[in-house]
Amino acid sequence: MLTQADRKRHGRIFWCGLIAAAAVFCLQPWLGLPLAATAETTVAAGEDTDQPYHPALEISHSAASAVVLETGRLRCLYEKRADQLQNIPAAAKLMTALIACERLSLKTMVTISKVAAAAEEDWESPDEVSLDTGDKYALDYLLHRLIFYNSDAAALAIAEQIANVEADFVDLMNAKAASFDLADTVFVNCTGKAVYSDMVVPSNTTDDFGSGEVSPPLQYTTPNQLARLVSYAIANEKFVSILRKESEYFVLEGGTLLAPMRNELKNVWTLSEGMITGAFYSEENNLTYMVAIGTVNGISLIAVLAGGSTAQKFSDLIEVFQACADTYVLTPLAEAGVAFLGAQEQTVDGELFGLVYKKTVYYVHPSDDLFVKSTLRYNSFGPFSRPIQRSMTAGQVIFELTDGTTIAVDVAPDRQILSSISILDKGLSELQNNRNLFVILMIAAGTLLLILLLQVVSGIKKLVGLVHLVVLEKKSRR
Repeated sequence: MLTQADRKRHGRIFWCGLIAAAAVFCLQPWLGLPLAATAETTVAAGEDTDQPYHPALEISHSAASAVVLETGRLRCLYEKRADQLQNIPAAAKLMTALIACERLSLKTMVTISKVAAAAEEDWESPDEVSLDTGDKYALDYLLHRLIFYNSDAAALAIAEQIANVEADFVDLMNAKAASFDLADTVFVNCTGKAVYSDMVVPSNTTDDFGSGEVSPPLQYTTPNQLARLVSYAIANEKFVSILRKESEYFVLEGGTLLAPMRNELKNVWTLSEGMITGAFYSEENNLTYMVAIGTVNGISLIAVLAGGSTAQKFSDLIEVFQACADTYVLTPLAEAGVAFLGAQEQTVDGELFGLVYKKTVYYVHPSDDLFVKSTLRYNSFGPFSRPIQRSMTAGQVIFELTDGTTIAVDVAPDRQILSSISILDKGLSELQNNRNLFVILMIAAGTLLLILLLQVVSGIKKLVGLVHLVVLEKKSRR
């Protein structure tokens, strides 16, 4: 049989349990219930294939060698003898333009030396402007002349403005190539003119320079390395703005001469229907050497074609870009906010939390092939101490493409986990923002106050009764 004191004690336990249950129920969505723990793992992503490192595109063009890179990760999308060492005049001209854009203001006045003037004595510029000894021109004009018309005089004048003599400027060019890790690129002049050694390659020998009785060039690069040079150059705003221009005009000689200029490949902007957005053209021994940049299906491309036919210069570029447009697409590899289910993390005190991708990452792949290998790797940046913020980077998911390219995607916690002090502050804030929780806690608090009030009233009654008995006892003794 329970005594009155036992019944009161059990009643208090019941009410406290009820209040605690209500609080947990209301706070559960905010606290979040962890899922089962999972160690770092390797998870399936798709099927492995035996595809080559890029699709073997069959493109009809006249170039002896060519390459197409996508600018995002410099992955090769097409190649034809792309690593063949050869003299490509465009490499020296574009390197000269890049160094000038990095070191000089476009308003810099450049004086034409005898050496520079002599380089174009027997050549008439399409803009009908002759660079004579002692003339001064703004760097802006000379850069346009260099890129639009492959001007040797402009290249020499720029080189002498920066380094006084061409030989010293060539040292700068080779140093810049080394900084870009272009190990198979060597410059001996700034004009791109071929320079050969005295050594003759026997006709029965085949090497990187070809075969037959020829002297290997002392200045050389590869289509692949030239494309990589262009990828660095187009990061310079001054450089890329000129490369992307179809035409321009300048007012020269104190405002007395209007010089309209147009890129040698101007028509390709229209003929490619907007795929090609920038180009450089040069010829040597009746062969074309071209560089073009553009966009297809949202993919930014760099194309280099070397040793092509002058009669097919426009069609060659368009064929290459169109083939890439027909073959490749750009799609998300991971999307921001989407859960990564291959692993979980936990705090040092054991509370688990999930992972979500921090940002959307795109990649280029053939339209008929996801081009992703079957396994993912997860690299944790743990251990993790409270507080855990959703903005922090918890680790990286490593995707590997069929061509061996690896792409790291950052992942973040899927929720916040606060410290003890922060939890108290958060609780007070939730009371202000969660009306249902506030009402329940107020009802519980009111109920507790009512119970306490009843106990106080009961105690007062007992006290009054005791006092009354004491008074009566004293009166009876009298």
